[in-house]
Amino acid sequence: MMGFPSHEMAEDVIASPWQRLGGCVIAPGTWTAECLTCGQRETVEDPGPHFDGWAAPDVSAASAVSRFAARCRGDLHQAETSVVSYAGLWLLLASVSEHVTGEDGKRLAEVLGMPTDEASALARRLLAEPHPTLAAAFGAWVAEGVTTPLADASRSIPDQADLDRWASEQTRGLIDRFPIQADESALLLLATALVLEPRWTQPLHVDSDDRLVLEGGLQTIVRTEAAGLVAVAKPFSRDAVDVLSVIAAPEVPPSRVWQAVDEVAEMLGHGSLWRSEKPSDTPANGHAWRCRTRVESIVRSEDELTRPDGAVRRWRCRLRRWSAVETSIDFDDAPGLAEVARALVPDVEDPQYACVQSVRGEFDEDGFRAAAITAGVVLTGMPDFEETLVERVELDFSGAHAVVAIARGGAWEGIPLVSAWVAPEQRAMRDTDWESLELLADSDPEEAESPTAYKLERMRERGET
Repeated sequence: MMGFPSHEMAEDVIASPWQRLGGCVIAPGTWTAECLTCGQRETVEDPGPHFDGWAAPDVSAASAVSRFAARCRGDLHQAETSVVSYAGLWLLLASVSEHVTGEDGKRLAEVLGMPTDEASALARRLLAEPHPTLAAAFGAWVAEGVTTPLADASRSIPDQADLDRWASEQTRGLIDRFPIQADESALLLLATALVLEPRWTQPLHVDSDDRLVLEGGLQTIVRTEAAGLVAVAKPFSRDAVDVLSVIAAPEVPPSRVWQAVDEVAEMLGHGSLWRSEKPSDTPANGHAWRCRTRVESIVRSEDELTRPDGAVRRWRCRLRRWSAVETSIDFDDAPGLAEVARALVPDVEDPQYACVQSVRGEFDEDGFRAAAITAGVVLTGMPDFEETLVERVELDFSGAHAVVAIARGGAWEGIPLVSAWVAPEQRAMRDTDWESLELLADSDPEEAESPTAYKLERMRERGET
């Protein structure tokens, strides 16, 4: 078994960037195999005469949804939205995109990241190929007498009770109300549902401060272009969904943290995100970590990682339980929505439309749970939407950080399903300007609209929101 890798194997690895040679001497215990999606490494005791190469997975859908998410997050100013599913919105638009032609079709293709007919075919494939942890559904309903190219749409708009029942059934009870109040003004109604409930391989410990303690999994520090050094934590999951928590320095704007999240997700997909590693110039004390080296009496485990100087590497991460519920995320200005509305109701000139998402996410010692209902409606007139209280519970392990759940396997490979911005617990002192604006809004909403928009714009320019 002693010797160097064969010439053919070396050429194969050079031509296949998703493979790595684990050592130059083929001997039992010398080679390691690493999972490209979770970062777990195992020593190969008997490598055999050669290693078989594997084809790189198709991540075209993941790339398209990631770019769409980044665009929506920027255009809609949602970098700090507590929890949101842009995959649900992309799936809604893509499912009907083949019916959008002409200049509208070109614009929609640019938004979706691929030609409209390919997007529709991909959406059908995602809905048809079940994922072991994720459930997805699409619904379309059209009022009697309305002309639409959607051949499979149900020819009546359900009442609210039926829509609520559909939402509950498709999200396994996590969301029990349909996000849009449909009435006689609705001409066409579209909806997508996503639900995922990955479980950790081992439940996380809970310390005396009621914090979640991760001692295994994927913990690492990496350098990103968008946010510099970031800390990454990902409990190992027994289901095909990766749940990444990424934290940057407090002064980094949320928009750049999300860019760093995309970089980290790309590293993970390419197999270049290794657990328990950090750049050589990482300071001992950083914005989300503290490193110390000392002599200790320990019992080594078989998979113990060591530094080049022989020191054992042991990582420990403290996270927070968090939950977030958004009952009415406004997607009316989402890119691509106007083009879809015009194509699906061609007999209505300049149709009115609305798009709303209800979504929730929970992170605890057992796993991650999330569900989203995204609903779009084309109207004869704007309905009276019901005012509801929005519960926002935002927690993080040591400051504001980003969380993204990424599907693994089959047609869903690499698609960011649900992302969350988990803000710090500390709250700034209340701004008296906001109190004044809220009082004005109670008495004269139209009068408050302009100064509120002006204040928000100035805050965005200063990076405060």
